[in-house]
Amino acid sequence: MSQWAEIRQMFFVGKVPKREIARRFGLDVKTVRRALQQEQAPLHRRTSEREQRLDPWRGEIERLLREEPRLTAKRMARLLEERTGPVPPRTMREYVAQVRRELFPREVFVHRTHRPGKKMEGDFGESLAVVAGRLCRVKFFVGVLPASNRYFGRAFPVERLECLLEGLQQAFLSFGGVPEEVVLDNTALAVKEVLRGRDRREQEAFQAFRGAYPFHAEFCAPGKGWEKGSVEGGVDYVRDNVFRPIPEVRSFEELNARIQAELDRDLDARKLPDGRTVRQAWEEERAQLRPLPACPPPACRTVPALANKFALVRADRVSYSVPLRCAYRPVMVRLYPFHVELAMGEEVVARHVRKFEPGTQVIDPFHVLPLLEQKHRAVSEATALQGFPLPERFHALRAELRRRTRKPDQEWVGVLRLLEGHERRAVEQALEEAWARGSPRLETIRMLLREPPAGSERPVPPAPVERSELAQLTIEPPTLRSYDGLAEAWS
Repeated sequence: MSQWAEIRQMFFVGKVPKREIARRFGLDVKTVRRALQQEQAPLHRRTSEREQRLDPWRGEIERLLREEPRLTAKRMARLLEERTGPVPPRTMREYVAQVRRELFPREVFVHRTHRPGKKMEGDFGESLAVVAGRLCRVKFFVGVLPASNRYFGRAFPVERLECLLEGLQQAFLSFGGVPEEVVLDNTALAVKEVLRGRDRREQEAFQAFRGAYPFHAEFCAPGKGWEKGSVEGGVDYVRDNVFRPIPEVRSFEELNARIQAELDRDLDARKLPDGRTVRQAWEEERAQLRPLPACPPPACRTVPALANKFALVRADRVSYSVPLRCAYRPVMVRLYPFHVELAMGEEVVARHVRKFEPGTQVIDPFHVLPLLEQKHRAVSEATALQGFPLPERFHALRAELRRRTRKPDQEWVGVLRLLEGHERRAVEQALEEAWARGSPRLETIRMLLREPPAGSERPVPPAPVERSELAQLTIEPPTLRSYDGLAEAWS
């Protein structure tokens, strides 16, 4: 094309004769004449493609790629080695890539402009973190408002339905409102069955949750995660900015606070293509979100269970204790991401910190103490007391009671039961006072707990006495040790 342009420039502008132009370029005069007559730039003629070394086995390569699209060039060379002989790795790699492009052409995407307040995308990611000194695999939920590119993140020990509900609820609170629809993948946490087209049969708990806000749930087509591309990038963003390097925290509360602080720090640094910061775009979008409900639904999963003879309820392969009156009775278990509630009817009878290790028993000692007071011979082996954190003075009291009474464990359990209705500090002070008076016994501690605090009692004026000789009498306060002697004499 450059030669054609030079010929025309020399003839029409430089007034060079045709024969001189032909001599200078080493061309025939007829070729120069055709170039001058052609007003449009000549098109390049494509040379015929040369036959490649692997063309005889192209059909076999296509068949293998159709059966296994992710087959590597290295593996392809091994499979065809007996017929093709040794083939340079680069030759095989380029040929397989060429055939793959022809068999599976790249998909073309539609650029979308998101309307503020219309949509939120959600998804889970996975990473590592050191929580309370233990390296564990963390699941974190990420929510994104695509119109403003505002991120939200929350970490959980597991990926369960209650974690999805908690993540959605906390995202709505962080964003300041509820969008019209939430886009998710076809996770089993929310979808019970994938039907034809866009239809899904949802989990009842998820359906009840989204109906309480309400919002429309849109699920991606199977295997097409790019339909929620904003949150796919958000998952990578949270992983890169929070979980690399591996964070060390004391609890999940601290980890979630760190995630939110890291995301909020970039609100003024990240910018949209139109020049607005994420904070500016989010403040504009927040006005388009629907208000949060006055009574938000509980972000939990509810399962029915039956308390066994030990007053334990099993849920997710973990046992939780309930009061003795609930034994052998049906109980509803509300599983939250970090705690568990057990209810009989409308009454919540127990709350526990949630555990996830299979076979774990979470027992509240105060659920078992009334029974141990009757069956005190089981105190030494009671599971509920083995993990009960008590000051050393309580254990010393048990040893002292063994010297003083015939049923020491029964009386010791009675002392522990005082913790049900009194503050631990008050019981410890009463125990120390009883020990100082030489009577570390249940009745002494109970009496001291009934006494008003020092300085709070009102002075009682002495009663008038008619006989002067009686007014002169003084009575020494009784010693509590004498009562112990009487008790031992009658026992």
